[in-house]
Amino acid sequence: MPIKSAFNEQYNAVMANDYVLDVSFNSSNLSYIYQTFDFMSRTLVTGRSSSSAGFNVTPFSQLDRDMLITMRDKLVELGGNPPELPTEAATLTKPARGLNP
Repeated sequence: MPIKSAFNEQYNAVMANDYVLDVSFNSSNLSYIYQTFDFMSRTLVTGRSSSSAGFNVTPFSQLDRDMLITMRDKLVELGGNPPELPTEAATLTKPARGLNP
């Protein structure tokens, strides 16, 4: 099954505004999980309908880049105009002389 079909069958995505995508899906324990991708503040807010524990806020820098690209593309598909994602950070390289300067 193509990823677009799988996404559309399992998730409900709604454009809140040009920069924000709201996504909800039904988890296995009969509660809804809500995620808000805010591309202006670069944060993901996650909460549950059946929990009084509140919500979690995660910066985009701690999230999988491919997932962020997919969510941004979905927001654009729905008519949003989010800013581009920042370029991917370079990986750290091993120091040439070890730990000693």
